[in-house]
Amino acid sequence: MKKLFLFLIVISTISFGQMLEAKDVVAELDLGFPNFKPFTDDPSGIDHISIFNLGSSKVNSYGQFIARGEYFASDQIGLAAAFSYSYFHTFDEAIIDKYDGVTGLWTTQKYFYETKVNKIRFTAGLNFHLIRTDRLDTYFGVQGGTKKAFGSYHTNDPDAQGSLQAYVIPIAIRIHYGVRFFFNEFLAANFEIGLGGPLVSFGATYKF
Repeated sequence: MKKLFLFLIVISTISFGQMLEAKDVVAELDLGFPNFKPFTDDPSGIDHISIFNLGSSKVNSYGQFIARGEYFASDQIGLAAAFSYSYFHTFDEAIIDKYDGVTGLWTTQKYFYETKVNKIRFTAGLNFHLIRTDRLDTYFGVQGGTKKAFGSYHTNDPDAQGSLQAYVIPIAIRIHYGVRFFFNEFLAANFEIGLGGPLVSFGATYKF
């Protein structure tokens, strides 16, 4: 491990006719995976149900969609920022048998429970560029910022009315390692792995 670290330090100081230099600016549009659903409270009031039979359940998610930018303060250090958006949707149908203590009768009803959650994240920090050539740019980065989830809840169950509250820690921290490969002077493909946000993302890079 120590030898690998020393190798990266040495190789990062070697010039290969680097594609990216001080004062360059890059912009990126990426897709990230997976899309994690935020923790939410349960306004459906399941505890009041005597018999609960799930009719059907549907889950849809979109994103994460990511926009990134970086300004090269020097040949090897960049000021980076990223904004991401994701969407999560669940739709459940249930057949519920309820007992009326007044009449002593059971009734059967079909209800739906729908949640929609939008999540946004903004982070900024530093990228430290390692192996770099006229085609390749690799970097290690650390960023911090904020995140928020908001959404809506709908149901036709009169005993389950309520509002959706998405529980998300508002502080966002990301550690990542990325690679850019340039096809020409301006356009590149990028790939990034990291913790905090998408585990894997890829997309297109444009150098201004």
